[in-house]
Amino acid sequence: MQLMATAGLEDGRTPGLGWIAGLVDRITPGEGYRIPHMGWNGLVFPHPHPIFDGLGDDPHVYFTHSYAMGPENPADIAATADYGRPLVAAVARGNLFGTQFHPEKSQRVGLQILSNFLKWAP
Repeated sequence: MQLMATAGLEDGRTPGLGWIAGLVDRITPGEGYRIPHMGWNGLVFPHPHPIFDGLGDDPHVYFTHSYAMGPENPADIAATADYGRPLVAAVARGNLFGTQFHPEKSQRVGLQILSNFLKWAP
């Protein structure tokens, strides 16, 4: 997901691929939340996306990160997670899709996301 952004600010400014306009910056968590953000969080979906089909109620995924993408266009946000404030958890536009969380570490929900990705025909 972060590679698709315009640029990232980890260890200085580094250009990204620019496929989804936005900046990757250090997360600013809510009061009492630590950096790096490590652990399980629920996903919130601002609009449906086929990658998230069949996840059930209140799906949780595993995160481990200190930086997150802030897309310029809110329509590119496919999912958020609450870490004392909303963080972008996934982005999607056209045939592009990326996650901040680790599907491969997210057990049943992650396996469903990976399965949906393999079947996805944008």
